[in-house]
Order: sequence, then structure tokens, then C-alpha cells
Amino acid sequence: MFWVALPALMLHQFEEYVFPGGFLPWFNKEVFKSDNASSPINAKFAFVLNVLLGWPIYGAVGYIGLEQMWFSMPAMGLLFVNAWFHIALSISSSRYSPGTFTSILIMLPLTLYTFYYFVMTWEIGFRLLFIAVSSGLIFHVLMLTIPRELAHAREKRLERQRPSDNKE
Repeated sequence: MFWVALPALMLHQFEEYVFPGGFLPWFNKEVFKSDNASSPINAKFAFVLNVLLGWPIYGAVGYIGLEQMWFSMPAMGLLFVNAWFHIALSISSSRYSPGTFTSILIMLPLTLYTFYYFVMTWEIGFRLLFIAVSSGLIFHVLMLTIPRELAHAREKRLERQRPSDNKE
């Protein structure tokens, strides 16, 4: 089950960024209400988050899976919340959020079955299930606040630099 997480993530990201693609501009405009399609989340940040962090993490989930449930289940919780996040965004905006199809067809069934299986076989308790889903929620809240705060800080820094450039 855990080996499927990385290919599922890759298919999901393929839908977001390649076909049909357009997730970053959509996300920046719809969620952050930004006039700039590449801010506050830009392609470099998305690449680091999705590929340089995400792929190794989910590769590790596939490799250590059952042996380290404290690691594997929160990672699955992140996929679970991400799937619901895409579905909720599509519903609330009445527009397709790139990533919604794989969320519905792959990520949601995978995570729901994983949670169901390991709770029903007593491999994990409800405490770890709660931690898994909470971890996904916390991560998504941070992804909604940190990029916005970084963009705001960058704008303020540029504003402070402008008057000093004009005085010279």
C-alpha cells in the first residue's frame, strides 16, 4: 500500500503541472487572490516542495512503510487532506482545480483504504489516525499562510528600499 503513495503523488503532480497543468497560476489567483500568477507561490518553491521534498519523503514511506507507522501515516494524512483540499477548492470556486481528478480517483481512495485497513487490523489506533489527519491539516494551513507572509515581507522590503534609491 505504501509503495503506491509515490506514484500516486507523481500522477497527481502531473495533473497539476503538466496535463492539464496550470495549478500555480490558478492557486495564486483563486486562493491567494493575487494579481500575479507566479506569486506568492512560484515555480521554484513548488519544485522544491513537490519534487525535492515530496518525492524523497514518499519514497521513504514506500521503503519503511509498516516499520515506521509514526512517519508513514502522517505522510498519508497529508495526501488525504490534499485530496480534500482540491475537492473543496473546486466546489467553492465552482471551477476545476488542477489536481482534482487524481484527488478523487487515486489519492482519496488510497488514503481512505489505508486508514481503514490499518485501523481495522489494529495496526494503528485512533490516536495515530488523528495525528495523521491533523498533520495534513497543519501542513496545509502553513502552506496557506507562509507563502503569503513571505510575499508580504518581500513587498515591504522593496518599499523600504525604494525611498533610499531615490535619495541618491
